[in-house]
Amino acid sequence: MLQTIADDIWGQECLAYHVQPDLSLETRASLKALQTALAERWPVPLHLAPSGALHVTLYALVQVKARFDKEGYWSAIAEPCRALLESLCEGQGPLTLRFSKLKVTDTAIIAVATDETGLIATIRENIADLIPPPPGLKPMRYDLIHSTLARYRTSDVIPDSVMRDVEAIPVSIGAPVERLKIIRETLFPCQIVNEIFSFPLHP
Repeated sequence: MLQTIADDIWGQECLAYHVQPDLSLETRASLKALQTALAERWPVPLHLAPSGALHVTLYALVQVKARFDKEGYWSAIAEPCRALLESLCEGQGPLTLRFSKLKVTDTAIIAVATDETGLIATIRENIADLIPPPPGLKPMRYDLIHSTLARYRTSDVIPDSVMRDVEAIPVSIGAPVERLKIIRETLFPCQIVNEIFSFPLHP
């Protein structure tokens, strides 16, 4: 049995800065189809992001729920982040995120992907090692590449059989990525964003 945790900030105004890949319309459509399939198997209504808000966060430079002077911190790290991403992406060709499975967690249902080039792991390691974290916080260390497909409207106890059914949904999505970007998020989850910097992936 799984005890889910209701999302308490869905649709609310927020402030965050993230490194993300630019996803194609075809990739978003494929992820949207997975949303439909999992929602049909889930026993209670879910929060499902619109296709335009489906995304992959490679690194949360300023997290949604963090509490500090976000704009002051961002102004201090914006140029170092831009320069770092530009240097890491320079000369790198396009990559493909390969989504291969769904995973049910206590806070969300996610599609898990891999990056065979190693670029994403390199970017994450360099940001964590070279960009000072927000005051009082440690650098983020990631072990998954994923897209959040659904969050929970209510806290419920979900049978193991439902989790198995959802995680058994076939997933095989090759998501081409030709550029990365840093975005500013102002409506959770990524329902309103502004692109700050763009980093083309060209060999």
